[in-house]
Amino acid sequence: MTCRLPTLAALLCMAVSGCAATTAGTAMPAERVLLTTADALPTLLLSASDVGTALASDDVVVTSDVTKAWNDSGRLADVNCLAVAGAAQQSVYADSGSTAVHGQVVRDPPTAPAWSHYAVQAVVLFPTAQAAAEFFTTSQQRWAGCSNRELTYPQPLGPEQVWSVGQTSTDRDVLAVSRVQENPEKWSCQRALTVHSNVAVDVEACSLDGPTSAAAAIAGQIAGRLPAA
Repeated sequence: MTCRLPTLAALLCMAVSGCAATTAGTAMPAERVLLTTADALPTLLLSASDVGTALASDDVVVTSDVTKAWNDSGRLADVNCLAVAGAAQQSVYADSGSTAVHGQVVRDPPTAPAWSHYAVQAVVLFPTAQAAAEFFTTSQQRWAGCSNRELTYPQPLGPEQVWSVGQTSTDRDVLAVSRVQENPEKWSCQRALTVHSNVAVDVEACSLDGPTSAAAAIAGQIAGRLPAA
């Protein structure tokens, strides 16, 4: 019988006639991460009511339902900071290896005289949990590079929008950063990103009522519907 022992023990074994080693137990397959499929993405998003609860509003509705990433690159002066400026952006995911997207815009009804609450919730599929985890690590670096500074949004009519970006943080595996509009209005927004299994949860939430942590809350609830990697 061939000896299957650590190297030193194996050398000793060679000097002893009839040496053998037996290991008791049952072989078990390696644990496999449960992967989400593209068909399951729509079921992960929160209802308008649940998003409204996070936004502290009981009057928001889904106004857009999409299956591709948004492209706001033409609206921001520094496209390198597009990741903190909006959720699920095309250029942000372009080289990430992602394979599918499902997202929604949730805000005050179109019949409302003015907006005061707004959110984008999106789930992005990766082929493996490792690919999603790598995207999260890259995002932490990109977001940090755009923190503690101002972002400007040129406007076709009127003055440009100016936003102040805060410090990024990661709490309970949720990456988050806040943005506050300096002019012409005073929107307060939060961006949040988390990854579970092979899905990235990408959220933006905004309010005219003051600072909000709704994006992190929404992202956390969606992530709770996913298997942990």
